[in-house]
Order: sequence, then C-alpha cells, then structure tokens
Amino acid sequence: MTVFKTLDIRGLSFFNAFNMTNEAVNDVKANGILEIILDKKKNFSEAFRNWASSRGYQVSNVDEGDGLIRMFITKVARLKNKKR
Repeated sequence: MTVFKTLDIRGLSFFNAFNMTNEAVNDVKANGILEIILDKKKNFSEAFRNWASSRGYQVSNVDEGDGLIRMFITKVARLKNKKR
C-alpha cells in the first residue's frame, strides 16, 4: 500500500474512470492521498466529489488550470467500533 498515488483519468469515459479510481483508492493507505487528474472539458469533478463523500473520504484540494483538474482525495482512517 502507498501513502500517495496519482491517477490520470483524462480521456476516459466516466465508467472507466470511476472503476480505475475505485481500484486505485484501495491501494492507498489510511490517511493517504489519491490524486486524480481529470479533463476540464468532461469535468466529472462533482461526481467524484460526491463519490468520495459517500465513501467517507475527504476532498482536500482541487486545483484547476491548463485544461485539467487535479483533485486530491484523502482516505480518512475509519474508527473501529469498540465492543463493550
């Protein structure tokens, strides 16, 4: 597992990009960061922001420029429930 991973999904369909992102985030350690690079023209950023939120991850930064969007998703460590 890695602490930081970059995934370039420019030019891919939404479904291929989503599947690759879903697989890549599994390779990132808890509290690690997955950087995804998106096409500004297709702009799937809102969909990936919603996906990250639904999984309990945080979008820590979004950088737009030069025809691309860089989104940084922090894989927040989940607290384990203690048995009583």
